[in-house]
Amino acid sequence: MLKFSRILVSSLLLFFFVQVNSQTFTVNNCSNHEMKDIVVEIPVRNLPISIGNYAVASKDGSTVPLEIVSNLKGNQLAVFPVKCLKPRSSNVFLLLKGNTDEYPKRTYAELAHKIGGQFNGNTYEGGFSWVKPNYMKVPGTFRDHAYYIKYEGPGWESDKVGYRFYLDQRNAIDVFGKKTPGIVLPGTGIDGYDSYHNMSDWGMDNMKVGKALGIGSIAFWDGQKAVRVENRDSAVCFIPTDGKIRSQVNTTYYGWDVGGNKFNLKSLISIDAGSRASHMELQADKYVSNLTTGIIKNNDTELLKSDYNTGDWAYIATFGKQSLNNDNMGLAVFYKKKQLKMLTEDDLNHLVVLTPENGYVEYYFMATWELEWQPVNNITDFMNALDEELIRLNGLSYLKVSEKKDIKSLN
Repeated sequence: MLKFSRILVSSLLLFFFVQVNSQTFTVNNCSNHEMKDIVVEIPVRNLPISIGNYAVASKDGSTVPLEIVSNLKGNQLAVFPVKCLKPRSSNVFLLLKGNTDEYPKRTYAELAHKIGGQFNGNTYEGGFSWVKPNYMKVPGTFRDHAYYIKYEGPGWESDKVGYRFYLDQRNAIDVFGKKTPGIVLPGTGIDGYDSYHNMSDWGMDNMKVGKALGIGSIAFWDGQKAVRVENRDSAVCFIPTDGKIRSQVNTTYYGWDVGGNKFNLKSLISIDAGSRASHMELQADKYVSNLTTGIIKNNDTELLKSDYNTGDWAYIATFGKQSLNNDNMGLAVFYKKKQLKMLTEDDLNHLVVLTPENGYVEYYFMATWELEWQPVNNITDFMNALDEELIRLNGLSYLKVSEKKDIKSLN
């Protein structure tokens, strides 16, 4: 059954205007709607900062970290969390030098593997301990269930949800459902195997991927089916950012062979505090017309699509009893409409086929669970979560920053 979002996004657009003067800057929420627990993003060139640690203070006396990160295009961004922006409000913040050690860590990313044992064929055996270099190069011959990489690839999480992808020929994204807002991945999979498929106090790996795309995985549409990043020469994966507010996973796939056409593909996955959504950026080094992502099919779910007539972003989503624990689980992919080539499907997946702009595409993917610490119990809750994320994405284009000439240095 196909349903459409019941909220008109055009009437709910989040409209931001950010003005910077001397040591203060103002974030204006020009929409008619309250925004809670969001991350504000400002180009570094628009702020009077140099080398050092910075924080942001608000009128209520709270102080939060200001983190410097980069997107896949190499642009440096300053990010900081905001508890609440009231409708039609102006919010003044103070830029400070200093640390915010007391602020909790709300995101995390890691890439760890075993040492102390040895490979027997494709399987790592023997006694072991863990090392977390947050960097790894794997050959194209590396295969699944080697029991070498902690939970088989990089992991990243927010205080809402966790994810991982398999750093082998499957290259599919899986979900860690969380029953706590705390950081859980450092202790996940440390037995060296896959006990995280069983329910624990923190949650579990709650999705079966199999040969499908899982949620938000990278693929190519060959006209009949989605082809995952399977045939490649090698891959290099590292963690560029493990912050309190944003964490990231960067991967380059060398020599991805799709029907005899080889190219290199860079990906950057980012997750923010307070968000269930992961942001995927992709950059190909040559023209590729059919980069694809999607959602695994399940007979016990409903397919949902957003109203396509408003805003820059849209989504496809599924909801139903599709978790490994047979609980209600929601899965969604948000895509830019101007990059969309078509929505289609194959035997295993609901698919979004995208056309890169100068080799670049971006999309978001999101998972919810009825057992998470902020549960999404039913389809109404899920559609509210979808609309909340869609409003945020469509409002990003209205974020404005004053000219650098208006800013005086803090130093």
